Amino acid sequence: MSGHLLLVGGAEPQHATAHRLGARLSLLADVSDVRRLGDLSRYERIVAVPGTARVEEWTAAARTVHAHDPVDAVGGFAEEAQEYAAAVAAELGLRFHPADVVRRSRHRPLMRDRLREAGLDGTAASEVRDAADVAAFAAVHGFPLVLKPVEGTGGAGVRVVRSAAGLPDTLPPGSRMMAEEYLDGAEFGVQTFSERGLHRIVSVAQAFADPVTGVRTGHCLPASIDDGLRTAFEEYVPLVLDALGVEDGPTHTKIVATPAGPRVVGTHLRPGGDRIVELAGLALGLDLDELWVRQVCGERVLDEVRPRAVRTAAVRFVTPRAPGLLERCYGAEEAAALDGVEAVHWLREPGSLLAAGHTADSSGACVVTTGDSGQQAVARSLAAAARLRFVVVCAG
Repeated sequence: MSGHLLLVGGAEPQHATAHRLGARLSLLADVSDVRRLGDLSRYERIVAVPGTARVEEWTAAARTVHAHDPVDAVGGFAEEAQEYAAAVAAELGLRFHPADVVRRSRHRPLMRDRLREAGLDGTAASEVRDAADVAAFAAVHGFPLVLKPVEGTGGAGVRVVRSAAGLPDTLPPGSRMMAEEYLDGAEFGVQTFSERGLHRIVSVAQAFADPVTGVRTGHCLPASIDDGLRTAFEEYVPLVLDALGVEDGPTHTKIVATPAGPRVVGTHLRPGGDRIVELAGLALGLDLDELWVRQVCGERVLDEVRPRAVRTAAVRFVTPRAPGLLERCYGAEEAAALDGVEAVHWLREPGSLLAAGHTADSSGACVVTTGDSGQQAVARSLAAAARLRFVVVCAG
């Protein structure tokens, strides 16, 4: 694969894939993202803009790169930079998600409005300005309810309010928040790949969450579900993507299987996080990152998106529950020796400062396992995760 690919935003796994496939890479990114990158040798040029830069500065920088070395494609693999990537692609006359599609995927009220207009999801939701607004929403829609940022990814800042006693006194300063009806049921992540408006279901993964905090603790792919629920997802998710205007690339749609049918939590213009790409490779024999990069660079790949479920894969996250300084981690060799363990990943380095509370960003490690069934893969992930230990030095 050849050609000049302008990468907008930091997303190192996809950048490494593009480099491996032979693309010439230029990078346009927030300076803080550039500082976090490991291998800079894969890029022919790097243009860093400040975190306060307006979209006009991003497009001006892209024009400069294009003037000296014409760009063949724009890659916006980092979700937080996809709005800039859309503006850059429009400026250079290259293909990317339209700006309004990116905006709907990032801005939860816009997503809710579009799905409600399409008759696909009537989940009650409202932007809230203060604690009084949250109480008013609860008075109409009851408990439990979900309080979450208007924009965001990975479950950051999401909180389940189960009763009047849990209503907040204040909202986080400087954050736009919304209240949503609580969706009761098992949660799944539907991985889809699209090309020129055609959508193909890649897999359905079941998500597991902490019963108290609601934070994700693991996934199993493919999910062990009956044919009726699988068919419901396969019919419903393409309609959601059509309503949101998605035409190309991988998407990760979070769905809750409620008694009234599938309901949407959110859709992202990328594969699922939490090691979903790794699970898909192990269970289905698909490299979603490679397919994504090749499509961005102009190849037609949808005919290759034909997953074959050769086994089941699972991931389990382990979180140190004590706040303080992470002194050391151990148990990886013991965990890796167990049947079906494919990988052990440390997510925090010794010397990291651990905050109080259990959030989506506080995981210290994860284990990836495979099995002949979902039950076996999940059981193996739990057994391996139980071998991991953290030593935390707590203040006071």
